[in-house]
Amino acid sequence: MKNYTIILTVLIAIAIETNAQIPNNGFESLSGWFTGNATLSTDHYPSSIGNYSIKLENQLPIANNLSYGYAVSGNVNNGCIPSFPISGHPNQLRGYYKCFPLNNDTIQIGLLLFNNGVWVAGAELTTTNTVSSWTSFTIPISAYTVADSATITLAAFYNDTTCGMPYGPFGNSTLYVDNISFDNLITSVPDAGRSAINIVLYPNPASENVTFTNNNLNNEDITIYIYNIMGALVKAEKLINNQQQINVNDLDNGIYFVSSKSKDQTSNQKLIIQR
Repeated sequence: MKNYTIILTVLIAIAIETNAQIPNNGFESLSGWFTGNATLSTDHYPSSIGNYSIKLENQLPIANNLSYGYAVSGNVNNGCIPSFPISGHPNQLRGYYKCFPLNNDTIQIGLLLFNNGVWVAGAELTTTNTVSSWTSFTIPISAYTVADSATITLAAFYNDTTCGMPYGPFGNSTLYVDNISFDNLITSVPDAGRSAINIVLYPNPASENVTFTNNNLNNEDITIYIYNIMGALVKAEKLINNQQQINVNDLDNGIYFVSSKSKDQTSNQKLIIQR
């Protein structure tokens, strides 16, 4: 019960974790996505979350499907089959984007929901307009009863959501997407040094060791809890003499959430492990 309570606290305090069922929804890498011509961009949003967004750009003339500005969740170039499990009953797909369509391309962000492998609902944003600044989007999901899985597609051209032939690409159009989620728009993640305990962790991103320092310099007992993106506790260590170095070499690359707790105070931060 104690660990369950801690996990719930982290889920509430850090909005991004509530949407962990979408694989790599903050695009700190391209892991979890099949991509055509897609790269990571340091132009990302919100600025307090992560370091990258996904950039999709059509490369003309088209040589093959890897020239398309295209990404689909999962490991198969097929946006018409389930690619990740979902829970609950999401009603909207939300996130941030900006785009630069050229030569009559139609930018598309699409979602399909499935139940037992059968398509039951969908959501789609399309535009031919230039959106030059980061803009939030909210796409209502069509009515459905039950869904157990989903697939998300991102394209710098119109990729038919009825799973027909794509319409385009016609130009060197570009689409940027970041921090997609179900229902709740991701707005911020607490930064180091802004919490009650004032715990600072570094380096971040980390590869082998992370140092935690309590800048309040008090003698409170503080425990560091590290959770993976699915909310599972992967490490727990006490802060010793207001500073502790924790080895994270046994953790995979990715995003983790750190909850530092004393008797009366807490600090919640994001940690990226990258090698």
